[in-house]
Amino acid sequence: MLDSLAERYKMLPSQVLETASTLDLYVFDVAVSYRTHVQQQEQNKEKGITAPPPSEEELLKGLENFRAGNRGQSRI
Repeated sequence: MLDSLAERYKMLPSQVLETASTLDLYVFDVAVSYRTHVQQQEQNKEKGITAPPPSEEELLKGLENFRAGNRGQSRI
C-alpha cells in the first residue's frame, strides 16, 4: 500500500511516511475499491453476467448493520 500511495502521489515511500495521514489511507482505499468495482462491472458486462440490484429490504438491512458497526455482514 505504501508503494502504491507513493506511486500515486509521485513521491518516494519515505516521503509518504513523513507526510501521509490516516485520511490519505482512507482516500486511497476508497479509490482502489471503486476502481476494482468498476473493473469488475465491466468484466461482468463483457461476459454477459448481470447482477440484480439489491432489494429495498437488503438495503435497509445493510444500513442497519452499518449503523450498528457490523460492516461486512451484508452483501452491500
